[in-house]
Amino acid sequence: MNNFAPAEIQVVRYYLANLYTLEGAVPGAGGNLDTDQAAVWKHNKDEVRDRSQLFDGWGRRLCGFIDVPPGSGLGVRGPGLSMVV
Repeated sequence: MNNFAPAEIQVVRYYLANLYTLEGAVPGAGGNLDTDQAAVWKHNKDEVRDRSQLFDGWGRRLCGFIDVPPGSGLGVRGPGLSMVV
């Protein structure tokens, strides 16, 4: 990141802020796992999976922006680098 332009650093910070929020929402979704249906509201049984996929997608987009191949932690198989933030 030492060679990034100020505008590029702002984009990376934007991604990191969103990733932080999305990452925290994944375990938080576990609080809803006991509810299947209440009144007319029905819990999304795939909420944890959906939130995990959203988080992984943002991680892959960040890797694409900074031109770093995503690693196996982002659901990509095969050789590659893992990004550590």
